[in-house]
Amino acid sequence: MLDWRDVHRDFWTVGPRAMSAAHSEDASSKEAGKPGLRKKKPTLTIFVHLCFEAWIRSCATRDELQLCLLKWARKRKASVHLSCEVMIKSDAVFTILKLLRAVQLDSIQKLYVSSDWGRESMKAFVPQLKKMTNLHTFHFSSLSPEVYTSAWKNKWHSRIYAFNLGQMQSLGELRIDDVFFLEGPLHKILRSQTPLEALSLSSSPLKESDLKHLAQCPSTSKLKSLSLKKFSMKSFNLETLQALLNKLASTLETLVLQNCDITDAQLLAILPPLSCCSQFKTFSCYGNTISPGILQVLLHECTALSQLTKGLYPAPLESYESKIPTKFVHPEKFHQVCAKLALVLMDIRPSLLVQICTYSCDWCMLCQLYTLEPSGNWETTEEYHY
Repeated sequence: MLDWRDVHRDFWTVGPRAMSAAHSEDASSKEAGKPGLRKKKPTLTIFVHLCFEAWIRSCATRDELQLCLLKWARKRKASVHLSCEVMIKSDAVFTILKLLRAVQLDSIQKLYVSSDWGRESMKAFVPQLKKMTNLHTFHFSSLSPEVYTSAWKNKWHSRIYAFNLGQMQSLGELRIDDVFFLEGPLHKILRSQTPLEALSLSSSPLKESDLKHLAQCPSTSKLKSLSLKKFSMKSFNLETLQALLNKLASTLETLVLQNCDITDAQLLAILPPLSCCSQFKTFSCYGNTISPGILQVLLHECTALSQLTKGLYPAPLESYESKIPTKFVHPEKFHQVCAKLALVLMDIRPSLLVQICTYSCDWCMLCQLYTLEPSGNWETTEEYHY
């Protein structure tokens, strides 16, 4: 057994050559005549990360070495077993499927796909998922509706994709970002799966019926992490999120509700079920418009949770130069808001890591995080784009 998942990059200039020498055709032919050899199970298991990217100069050498390994393993499939984590950032789906013939698909435990695939590519690749019977982690992103221009074809394809995605029985973590066909068939994707530990849905056109299904389907009964980002819940009924959090109260450790247009009323509505989340450790709700009063109530309720160690909250509307939170922060107003929040937190639980996130621009979403220090002062901890 060899583990090549975390090796220095220089290893790849020597490792495959050494393997090739150790398992040469001559050596294989000498052993072929020994009794019982043909019935013997694979004698060598190699754990490796495979990454299929667009052909660029920076990754050309790695791709060549990876291709060499796959060809080498395919010739020795009877005695070599590749167990791998696969990342796909390429549109060459048919080439990738050909290369994956060297890999037992049921040995893939983690799969990351981020490509703008067309219909034919999706049609070829998605059915292969049901062969990955031990797949535990699946991240699927960047399938936007611009690729699919016909409404009726979109609906038909969404049903096909949902059916195949729903065949994955061993998933523990599912993350789907910027995928158009989540509008409606989420219940088909999660219908037959075993209970998930982590679920992340982002930048996809989810409906209120999808969230209602999350509160009812067996596959979300043991969720430890739930992330919902970049789609609007503004028109959703208050009871929708309440029902979902009530279901997850005994298992949920991380909750992310970012850039979802959540209102003050909706935040107040989820406070009772949040207070029942005994395992709750991380909460993030930045990117939503919120008033100072509601933020203080939210902080007060969250700090009462004994397991909570980190909270990420939006700067209130009063912190900005205008009533639109995507404009620049007003320094004096923001300072006043932070001073009030610091008093609230210092009185309740000064050791809790609380961060307030502000926006500096619209499309690039440049964020600044302000962290409350034990001294009661707010410090700028980081800036980043997303």
